[in-house]
Amino acid sequence: MELANDPEHVQQALAWLISLLERHQVPYQVVGGLAAQAYGATRPLVDIDLYMPLDQAKAALEEMQPFVKREPGPHLSASWDLIYLALQVGGVWIEIGDSNHNPSFYNRIDQRWEPQVIHFEASQQVKLYGLELMVMPKDELIRYKAMLDREVDHRDLQEIQ
Repeated sequence: MELANDPEHVQQALAWLISLLERHQVPYQVVGGLAAQAYGATRPLVDIDLYMPLDQAKAALEEMQPFVKREPGPHLSASWDLIYLALQVGGVWIEIGDSNHNPSFYNRIDQRWEPQVIHFEASQQVKLYGLELMVMPKDELIRYKAMLDREVDHRDLQEIQ
């Protein structure tokens, strides 16, 4: 996967996505590297990661269809167990996790799976790429990235704390 480090392409992809979600009144929360950027991280962005309830997004999902690169389905890796779909918009990869099907991540510190509970009402509105985005709260992002304990998380944590 290429880096999504062209700010203009990231801004355009985000503007399209956020407009679509807001128009269809779908709650969302930005997580991952983009959320880290919202709080000061500077590493190049690989993709846009966010959660939303897929069962509340039927019309939005239909509108996304031309950009779908991975249909919604289960995914299990060393770090995540969730249902997600992937889009590619203007060369920018977007991964959308389903918040309603008990997503979890692997806590490498405690060697156990943790529920990834998304509280949309706790999202922080942050201006990034010229847009107002609903982002995972900073303290939750720090806790999450500390438990994921990957190289990219260490770098993000150094820059956002």
